[in-house]
Amino acid sequence: MWCFTRPTICGGEFPIWLRHAILTFQSADILKFLGKKVTREGEVPGNVQAEITSSMKRRQSGARIKHWYGENSLKAYDKAYSMVGSTLRAEMTMQNPEDFKVYRHPQGEPDKPMRWYRLRKGVADMQRRAEICQKTNERYLNALASVDSSQTLEELLADIQRPVRWQERRSRPLQPFSEPDVTLLEAISRGEFLIQGLRNRDIQRVLYPHPTTQEKESRRRSAAVSRRLRLLRAHRLIRKVPHTHRYHVTELGRQILPAILVARKTTLKSLNTKAA
Repeated sequence: MWCFTRPTICGGEFPIWLRHAILTFQSADILKFLGKKVTREGEVPGNVQAEITSSMKRRQSGARIKHWYGENSLKAYDKAYSMVGSTLRAEMTMQNPEDFKVYRHPQGEPDKPMRWYRLRKGVADMQRRAEICQKTNERYLNALASVDSSQTLEELLADIQRPVRWQERRSRPLQPFSEPDVTLLEAISRGEFLIQGLRNRDIQRVLYPHPTTQEKESRRRSAAVSRRLRLLRAHRLIRKVPHTHRYHVTELGRQILPAILVARKTTLKSLNTKAA
């Protein structure tokens, strides 16, 4: 829970976070916030039977964004607007703990080895339930915090739209709203990559949905993606994890990528309303 000493701070920022959440977070992202696995392509696994939905509501005291995964939910809302301050709260509600697991001994058999078991509905696994909820809230708040509202979109994207020199070589400007760069930026902004990092092969699956069995074509794709990853590194949107083939989105990337996604999905009607 975040507390703001001035009500106008939360009141000014929260609508931006709401718009970011409702436009950007997809079903696979909700699963990742809850610590669930997604496919290697970043999609919802086919064996997931629970419905994943999101909604936004406005009330007299404030607004709230809520995401459901079956009976369990994750939400964020603002409230307590007064002269003293205001509050932003993220909250996971666990109605069905059996969707999650705890590492423990078999019930009533402390001498047997520990294994992963489904959470129990009683108080026995309360500590594990609190841990899951806290980590879920932290992942969600970190994703919301990636939106930087202190700069205009023009100011935020100015540097990446200029050529740069990196490792004594010139790298061309990025074109965040044109192909092929927009597809690349959308690929690295996928929820599973923001948390787990990404590899050349991961980006290949997104950019080339049809696999190939030809060795020459496979090398060509790998080389093409390597050049694109180098371009992103030159613009400081991703960084390489030492001694691995994995990359992570940088803090700058966490600011820029959501801004581009939101801008591409914002309608003219919404822009005209803001300008009125």
